[in-house]
Amino acid sequence: MMDGQGQRVMVVDNDRTVLELLQIRLEVAGYRAFIVRSGRQALDLAQQIRPAAMIVDANLGQSDGFEIVTTLRTRCPDLRFPILMTGRGLTVDDVRRALTCGAQNCIAKPFSGADAVERIARLLEAGQRPTPVLPAKAPVVYV
Repeated sequence: MMDGQGQRVMVVDNDRTVLELLQIRLEVAGYRAFIVRSGRQALDLAQQIRPAAMIVDANLGQSDGFEIVTTLRTRCPDLRFPILMTGRGLTVDDVRRALTCGAQNCIAKPFSGADAVERIARLLEAGQRPTPVLPAKAPVVYV
């Protein structure tokens, strides 16, 4: 079992079933889950708790995940944590938009709680590794 070491993960979704699923899965994995149902609450809570990561739904109703991510990245530049965007029927353009807004990964609904927790663990692990320094003239390799 993964060890989230009590790291805070905020989940933003308007679907109660998804919120409950992710809360249980995250807590079993050792994370502290913070559940939010609206974009405004997400922005306020993120500034208060400074989460280690966030899972946000692209389609929240009154606001959307893209707006939340964009607002977090522009208005709160000191809040740097990985974001996993979720959504039903995510298209390639949606994924591009999410990454452009500042999300690091996307997962389409329906997904398993285990898959979402695994992605969060990978994002957090990647954030703790030093960025590799490439030589000035790195060779280009086509696979």
